[in-house]
Amino acid sequence: MAVFICQSCGNEHSSWEGKCPKCGQTEIIKLNQAHDKMIDRVIKGKFKLVRKLGQGGMGAVYLAEQLGIGARVAIKFLKSEFSDDVEIARRFMNEAKSYAKVAHPNAVVFHDFGQDEDGNLFIAMEYCEGVDLKKVIAEQKRLPVPDAVDIVLQVADVLANAHTKGVVHRDLKPENIMLRKGLRGIHAKVLDFGIARLMNEGTRLTVQGAIAGTPRYMSPEQVEGKDVDAQADIYALGIVTFEALTGAQPFDGNTIAEILRRQVLDPMPHLWSISADLEYRELDAVIQKACAKRKADRWPDMTAFASALAQATPTLLGKPSTLASIPAISTPSPSRNAGTPLPTIGAADDGTTGTIVRADSLAPEKAPRATDLEPALLNKTINAPPPDGAVRSDPSLYVVPKSKTPWVVLSLGLVALLGAGGYLMRDRFLKTNDVVVPPPPRVPESPAVVVKPPELPTSPAVDPAQTDRDQERARDYSARGKNAWDRGDVEEAYTYFRDVPQDTTFRAEADEYVKKVEQIRDGLRAGKGAHGRGDCGAAMGYFNTVLKLNPKIADARSGLAACKAGSLPTSLDP
Repeated sequence: MAVFICQSCGNEHSSWEGKCPKCGQTEIIKLNQAHDKMIDRVIKGKFKLVRKLGQGGMGAVYLAEQLGIGARVAIKFLKSEFSDDVEIARRFMNEAKSYAKVAHPNAVVFHDFGQDEDGNLFIAMEYCEGVDLKKVIAEQKRLPVPDAVDIVLQVADVLANAHTKGVVHRDLKPENIMLRKGLRGIHAKVLDFGIARLMNEGTRLTVQGAIAGTPRYMSPEQVEGKDVDAQADIYALGIVTFEALTGAQPFDGNTIAEILRRQVLDPMPHLWSISADLEYRELDAVIQKACAKRKADRWPDMTAFASALAQATPTLLGKPSTLASIPAISTPSPSRNAGTPLPTIGAADDGTTGTIVRADSLAPEKAPRATDLEPALLNKTINAPPPDGAVRSDPSLYVVPKSKTPWVVLSLGLVALLGAGGYLMRDRFLKTNDVVVPPPPRVPESPAVVVKPPELPTSPAVDPAQTDRDQERARDYSARGKNAWDRGDVEEAYTYFRDVPQDTTFRAEADEYVKKVEQIRDGLRAGKGAHGRGDCGAAMGYFNTVLKLNPKIADARSGLAACKAGSLPTSLDP
C-alpha cells in the first residue's frame, strides 16, 4: 500500500487525486511500503506466519497458525545478521531452554525451537492475549492493594518455580507481566526469559563487567556487572510491587547513568512517602527487605518473599478485582434491550486482540479491543416457542373491534354509575355507630384446572474431552504438588494442590494437603509467637507438631534448634 506525503504541508494521504486536499499543492512524495516476505511462509511444515507483531533490536516476532489445528502461536526470529555470531546464537538457544524448563501455569508455554529453511533461528511459544502490567499502571495510575498483591504473588510463584529449576529471569519488569481476567480473577503470565541465565550451565553468557537488564529494575549487583542469581529477581519484583502500589518508580532519573547510580546508592523509599494513604507498615517492610542493597539482607528466596507478602496483607487477599482495563474472559449474558449486542468469548478472529510475547522491548502493533456478536442469540430467545403446557397470549384479544365501540362506551358508563353508587353506600355504612360490613359477593366456582408442573432444566451435557483434560491437569498438578511437599516446599505444594480442578479423582487428596499446609502455617506462626513471649516450651511443642506433618520443614527444624539453643534465627523473628 502506497503512502503519499504532500511536499508543501507535509500531510499524509492513502490515495492521491492530483493535488493535496489540505493545501491544494501538487508536489508529493510517494512511498511504497515493502511487502514482508515472511508473511504466509510455512516454518518447519507446521507454522504458517500470519502477520508481524513487533520488531526489536535482536529480532522480530510473528503471529502464526499451527497447520491442521489452527492454534495461534508467537514465533520469535533472530535477525539474520546475528546468525553467524556464536555468542548470540548460544544466548538465543539458552532462551529456548529457559522456556522449556519453566513449565508453570503462570509462564509462557514453549512449543518449538529450531531453524527455518533459510537458517534463521526461531522460538515458537504461546501467544499471550491480554494487557501488560505497565499499560494497566499507566491507565490506572496505581493498582488497588488486593489486585497488586494478587498479581505479585502469581509472579513470585512462577519465579520460585524457575529458581528451583536453575533459571533466573534477570529482566523482570511490568512490561513482561501479561494480565487478563478469568472466572477466578486476574491471571498473570511472566514473559520474556530472553536474557535469563541457566545457573547450572557451565558457559557464562555475559562477559564479566557487562550488564544486562532494564536499568529501573536492576539490582545493585547487576549494575556493578557482578554475577547474579535469584536475589536479582527478588529485588526486581520488590520494585514492581512498589510501582504497582504507588504508580511511581522508586529509582527514576533523566539518564541511564543517573538511574544506575540511584539503584546502587539511594535507599528504597517508603510507600507512604509517595501516597499518604498507603500506611501499611508490614507491607512496606516486606518490600524494603526485598529491595535491600546487599543480597544477604534480602529475603532468602522467592518463596519466603511471597509468604511474607501474603502474611502482611491477610485481610486484603481474595477480594474481587476492580480493574476495568484488563481484558476479561466473559460469558454472554442477556442485554437490557434487543439492540445491544452480546460480548463474545475470547479474542477476535482477526487477531487484533492481544499483546505479543515480546523480546528486546518489542511492543504490540495494536491495542486490545473488544468484539461483539450479532444479537441473533437474543432474538432467538425472544422468538422462542412457549414451553410445553404454557399458553401464549394472542395480541388480537386486546384489540376492540370498531363495530362494537358504542357498546363499549355504554358498558363503561354503566360501570361508572355502579361504582359511584357503591361508594355512597360505603360512606353511609361508615357514618353509623354500628358498622355493617356487607358480605362479600359470591364467586362462582371455577372448573378444576390441571396445572402441569414446570419441567426442570436439564443439566448441560458433559464434554468428555474437557473431563479428560481436567483429569490430566489434576494428575499433573497433584504430582507436582507431591514433589514439592516431599522437598519440604509446602508453599509451592500449596499452589499446585489449590489449583487441582474440581470434580476430579485427585481433588479430595489435594484438599487434605491444602489443610495440612494451613496447619503448618498456623504452627509456625504460633511457634514464633510463643518464642517471642519467652515460652520456649510451647514454641517447641508447636514446631514438633509441624515436623510431624512434614519432617522437612526447614523453618520448624531451625526454630526447634533455636529454642534449644536459647536464640531464634532472624528469619523467624516475630
